[in-house]
Amino acid sequence: MTRHLAERVSADLAAPPPVVEAPTDGARPAPRRARRPVGRALVLYGLLLPGGLVFASVFVYAVVSALKPPDEVLASPMRWWPSHVLWSNFAKPFEQVPFGRYYLNSVVVGVAVTLLNVVTCTLAGYSFSKFAYRGRSLLFLIVLATMMIPLEVIYVPLYALVYDLKWVNTFAGLIVPAGTSAFGILLMRQSIDGLPDEILDAARLDGAGELRILWRIVAPMMGAPISALALIVFMATWDSHLWPLLVGSDDQHRTLPVGLAAMQADNAGTTGVPMLVAAAVMALLPTLILFVLLQRRFVHGMTMTADVK
Repeated sequence: MTRHLAERVSADLAAPPPVVEAPTDGARPAPRRARRPVGRALVLYGLLLPGGLVFASVFVYAVVSALKPPDEVLASPMRWWPSHVLWSNFAKPFEQVPFGRYYLNSVVVGVAVTLLNVVTCTLAGYSFSKFAYRGRSLLFLIVLATMMIPLEVIYVPLYALVYDLKWVNTFAGLIVPAGTSAFGILLMRQSIDGLPDEILDAARLDGAGELRILWRIVAPMMGAPISALALIVFMATWDSHLWPLLVGSDDQHRTLPVGLAAMQADNAGTTGVPMLVAAAVMALLPTLILFVLLQRRFVHGMTMTADVK
């Protein structure tokens, strides 16, 4: 019996492997999609869904409160739906203060600061990633060290500099000091590190300059990190309050956060709460829409940076 079993194993080992016939129509077999375990997916969605509902309920309650009469906003017990809807609460901010001007100022400052950060951080990240020069590591270490300095520490000397340049109550004072960021440089440097050097060397052999390589090759391949950087910078600039309060104190240069704080001081009672909530909801809409449109590119850009080794 043992001899028979040995002969059978030897025959199986000596047999040629089975031949798999390729498709005759030239099409490749479709790859199998990895299926996520059902139990794991249920646990994941079970944890994320309650948190998402909590955050969504805050926004829904803010929108509903903006439509309530003043006596129902802080009523006890809390009423979710108003007895009668007051759309006029959304018009009152424009009647009380130059709210449209605040909105325009925030858009101008947010877009300008975002564009400046995209340009400067991409240039610096490309330099730190693909150029070899003396002191590069030390300079990059200094850039990273600035991330540990609180902004409030540098506001006093920065304001003195802006005052000497006569940039107080100007758009230059609101835009130029925020024109770059250490985080943006780090994000772009880590993302550009993932580009193969062979692609850039081939472009140099074809006679392309560094700016042309950056514009035609690097920037298109860095679309997701650039979108993530633009979203982060725009949201931070849109919500910034302290620096615009110091530099832009007049109505011609006041941004939305500063204008909302001034409106809150002028409407301390409960009668102005629906108007303040309506103004806050209108101020929230641009960043919310921008995040919904760019959320996939934002996640892709951050994961690209995390995958770089």
